[in-house]
Amino acid sequence: MPGAVADAEPEVEAERRHLTVMFCDLVESTALAERLDPEELREVILAYQQVCARAIERHHGHLAQYLGDGVLAYFGYPVAHEDDAKAALHASLEIIDGVARMRPGATDRSLRLEVRIGIDTGLVVTGNLGAPGKRMPFAIGGTPNIAARLQALASPNTILISASTHRLTQGFFEFRSLGPCSIRGISAPLAVYEVRGETGVQSRLETTLLTPLVGRSAEVALLLECFGRARSGTGQLVLLDGEAGIGKSRLLHELKSAVAKTPHVHLESRCSQHHQDSALYPVIDVLLRVWQLKGSDTPEEKFARLERAIGRFRTVPPETIPLLGALLSLPVPDRYPGLALTTQAQKQKTLDALLAILLEMAAEQPVVIVVEDLHWIDASSLDLLNRLVERMRKARILAVFLFRPAFHAQWDQPGVTRIALDRLTVEQATTMIRHVAGGRTLPAEVVGEISAKSDGIPLYIEELTKTVLESGLLDTADASRTPSGSVPALAIPATLQESLMARLDRLVTTKEVVQLGAALGRVFPYAVLKAVCGVDEPTLQRELARLVEANILHVHGEPPHSTYVFKHALLQDAAYGSLLKSKRRQYHLRIAEAFKER
Repeated sequence: MPGAVADAEPEVEAERRHLTVMFCDLVESTALAERLDPEELREVILAYQQVCARAIERHHGHLAQYLGDGVLAYFGYPVAHEDDAKAALHASLEIIDGVARMRPGATDRSLRLEVRIGIDTGLVVTGNLGAPGKRMPFAIGGTPNIAARLQALASPNTILISASTHRLTQGFFEFRSLGPCSIRGISAPLAVYEVRGETGVQSRLETTLLTPLVGRSAEVALLLECFGRARSGTGQLVLLDGEAGIGKSRLLHELKSAVAKTPHVHLESRCSQHHQDSALYPVIDVLLRVWQLKGSDTPEEKFARLERAIGRFRTVPPETIPLLGALLSLPVPDRYPGLALTTQAQKQKTLDALLAILLEMAAEQPVVIVVEDLHWIDASSLDLLNRLVERMRKARILAVFLFRPAFHAQWDQPGVTRIALDRLTVEQATTMIRHVAGGRTLPAEVVGEISAKSDGIPLYIEELTKTVLESGLLDTADASRTPSGSVPALAIPATLQESLMARLDRLVTTKEVVQLGAALGRVFPYAVLKAVCGVDEPTLQRELARLVEANILHVHGEPPHSTYVFKHALLQDAAYGSLLKSKRRQYHLRIAEAFKER
């Protein structure tokens, strides 16, 4: 009988998590069983499951269970990513496309397979369930139930999602609102959306009405100055450094808007945490978009478009075309000789060709090259950037590289400008809160709470303010008053849950250390943590050092006399919020006993 996708796994510590849950089911599987021989049906089900598994794995989901002809998957477990909700929708679209291509019946070629998919995002408790010796990871809560109900509501070959998933993915996909729908087992109707396809949008900034930029006028002026130098023929490299949410992409959006009417070529790509081992991933992504090689065109049509694109460059020889065709995974026609090159030689020639294309473009008109998220760059793309930096000093190129503090930029030469974005001051944060609130005046206590929780991170300020405005916590007649006269605790916005947990999951191998630290408070002494933590001292110090290096904690002093501070209040909240309530009670009891003994 279908069950877990793998043998029983070792015991997993239960915790509270925000997950995106996907439930997929074959349409009319009973009728399918009637038309196919059982052995043939088995092959069909196995092939269908493989299509689902490949799509889920490619988008870093966790295939939790096969339930007959149904598939249950989690996105955000066991490790969270910053785009789990979007990944679930991408995987779902791939599943529908992959299943539609299947030809299930050797004896009945008229058969066509279809699926229904339901997706919801919300709070669950994860951990192992089942009898001893047969335990497996499972998520408990309303979210899996809603995903299953949405799947049952969906029409063949459609994806239905909840409002919570829609909020995390809007702008990146096309939707059709179905309005409030009655869901069996749910007391109130739920807003439901049908996913129609991808929009091609690359950045969150393209999907929303932007808040006026606050506190970055000097940085904008510096970027424009660098653009002016590049236009004059002196290549410029700007290294834009800052933590997640600090406003790097927002600053680049301001530059892009300011120079939009000035003739130039704008090339923009981003590295991906999912493709750090994929050679030249950000380069391939931008080439596919610039040369319009995505979409429903045949491989032959795409290759013809590639030939026309390369043909316009005088310094790029025709033998480059099969190299770039191979790079873009396009089948090379027989009229081109085979690539009799070693892997290393092919890579070098490909990089030479790409660099020649960029330099010839810059000879025609200024070029702005933006590469985001360099902290996730692959080695081949970094090699190309190194070559570019060496050759662009006398070219009309402005290159802007964006990264988080974990990336250590090695470029140090004339024409390199470093911009390290700082957090907003309290006054600037207050101004931004006022902009986000529009015409509503928030109580001073609420403004102070948002400012304190956000720690001057613009994204956090924006999302916390929106959460307050949408929560109904304020007096509807007078937003400057709260109904109770007191400020309620601000929960982590759903839009930040993925990124906060992704940071913790990526870096923490012993969750107990960061969770106990969060239970102790935003500031905690090493001696107390050591007294209550169940891990040995070398492990404790190693984990704390990793958290400090990753900018999750600040440290003052050296163990055993050191004190640690969570860099963000919301990171502390995320770590503490992942604890089961029963575990919280245990931790607080251990902490109280430790203080009593001391």
